[in-house]
Amino acid sequence: MPEVLFAAENLSLSIGRQVLYDQTEFSISAGEKVALVGRNGCGKSTLLDLISGREQPGEDSRLTRMRNLRCAELPQDFELDESRTVAENVRDGVSYLCSQLEKYEHLPANSPEHTELEHFLTLHDAWVPEVKLASTLDKLHLSGISDKLCGQLSGGEKRRVALARAVISEPDLLLLDEPTNHLDVATIEWIEEFLKSASLTALLVTHDRYFLDRIATRIVELDHGKFYSYPGSYACFLAAKADRELKEDIFEAKRQHFLRSEIEWVRRSPKARLKRNMGRMKRFEEISAIAKPLRDSEMELLIPSPPRLGNKTVELKNISKSFAGVPVIKDFSFEFAPGARIGVVGRNGVGKSTLVNIITGKLSADSGSCEVAPTVQFNIIDQIRTVLDGEKSVAEEISEGLEHVYLGTEKVTVWTYLKRFLFEDERIRTRIKYLSGGEKARLALAKVLKRGGNFLILDEPTNDLDLSSLRLLEEALASYPGCVLLVSHDRYFLNRVCTGVLSFDGGGEIFYTPGDYDYAVEKRKERENARLEAEVPVKKPVTVPEPEKKDKPRKLTWKEQRELEGMEEAILAAEAAVAELEAIFSSPDFYARYGSQSGELQGKLERAKEEVARLYSRWEELSEI
Repeated sequence: MPEVLFAAENLSLSIGRQVLYDQTEFSISAGEKVALVGRNGCGKSTLLDLISGREQPGEDSRLTRMRNLRCAELPQDFELDESRTVAENVRDGVSYLCSQLEKYEHLPANSPEHTELEHFLTLHDAWVPEVKLASTLDKLHLSGISDKLCGQLSGGEKRRVALARAVISEPDLLLLDEPTNHLDVATIEWIEEFLKSASLTALLVTHDRYFLDRIATRIVELDHGKFYSYPGSYACFLAAKADRELKEDIFEAKRQHFLRSEIEWVRRSPKARLKRNMGRMKRFEEISAIAKPLRDSEMELLIPSPPRLGNKTVELKNISKSFAGVPVIKDFSFEFAPGARIGVVGRNGVGKSTLVNIITGKLSADSGSCEVAPTVQFNIIDQIRTVLDGEKSVAEEISEGLEHVYLGTEKVTVWTYLKRFLFEDERIRTRIKYLSGGEKARLALAKVLKRGGNFLILDEPTNDLDLSSLRLLEEALASYPGCVLLVSHDRYFLNRVCTGVLSFDGGGEIFYTPGDYDYAVEKRKERENARLEAEVPVKKPVTVPEPEKKDKPRKLTWKEQRELEGMEEAILAAEAAVAELEAIFSSPDFYARYGSQSGELQGKLERAKEEVARLYSRWEELSEI
């Protein structure tokens, strides 16, 4: 039985009028990697503070920690000393092990604590801290920049430094708050592999659904002050949650029916006051006191109907751009079709923002041209928080001195518009600098979307949005009739929204792939394999004596050849079936429309995934022949 590292019983905590935890329970055991999900502001980060001891729970709450529990954190807004090197910042994480080593060296050899520390230092391989430092830097691909000042690093490199500082002490429990924010796909995938292979216990607060699926052994949802635990994948979590809410709604319907049938008897019947009927009265009071299930309000994402686009929107003709002699974009041509939703992917610093700036006219290409049709109206959102003024209130930021917001032909008050993005009266008057990350993300969306336009350019729009808001944004963009250019590292989001993907492969090369992100990844692997094969030096054939008998290699039959030719189309169809089923699970009204079919739909999803796996296996088999 794994040891329980942290447990909370009867956990209660309120901040003002908001109830974060309502007599609920939570625990995490050694070896688990638990993903914590929930609405922005519901108390996820506060739980991390409770575990680390920075926050105290309400009265009657019982917190139990493993003796001498050591926690390390990668907070959402981490801090590094930018005047120090990478190695110096990471070395801070090993300070505890160094202190234990120094303590060991000053203890009498025959003392019990001396023996205990010896076992501890051996377990964590902490006898030579500098060797441990070098090993950790190597594992996180930081060896090549260990002497570089942190102030000179990119955002992704800084996050890897902060992660190295957290894991080097080999904590009992690693707390990660949105670890994938602002990282490129390659770095996210690398961190996934690191966490999967590391024998550590982790609590992850994340809204990256691919990351969640690949790392988490269990998903815990914080919903209206209660923790609900779900084993399995994100799709399993959605199905189980829908099933739970359906059961709650059935119970509530029965409760309301009982109350309706009893209330007239309670109000009017004199018999209700007789002593022999007190049991019936007590049962009525108990059932009437049960609170009905709480449900979150859904954010109403309104994208105003865009002005009409012509047959031509934006066309790039042989554009090239270099900085300090290094090509960022090289002889690239592309035309945006009306209604296209194009994802842009690639490593941080590879040139994605340069492409956006050339399209919007903020930057000129070294050669080539960018032609923008006169009907195009750009609407741009950069990395969420940078478009907001922290000193203004929420209402001031949206109103811009006006009392109403115009959404196409619709006119609504600023207050009404903000309530559609889940801002209550108290938060509407709050200064932006006091908002949570998720609230800032919603406000930035509200500000940008009210401007309208017919060519949306979104740079990392998913950072800090909760899962429910992400699904709504996906649906709003998928049905948007204008053009969308989406710079994002959220692979799940790209798969659900994009009709095509522009991949920056480095060296100024940009490749377009129709379809979703997963298909673009397949094509990129094909390009990489072709490049590697081209780099292999051609060797002169060596004459080898032919054996007396040699079996002829088997060739594909006519039927197998036809099967191979249609395999790619079959795989795309099978993956589309999986995507369609996952979209059903992700719909906000799933439990209302499909709750009774959740088990059947889950079975269909599993069979569809098995079919995709079978087709890939068969494709590989036929290709080898």
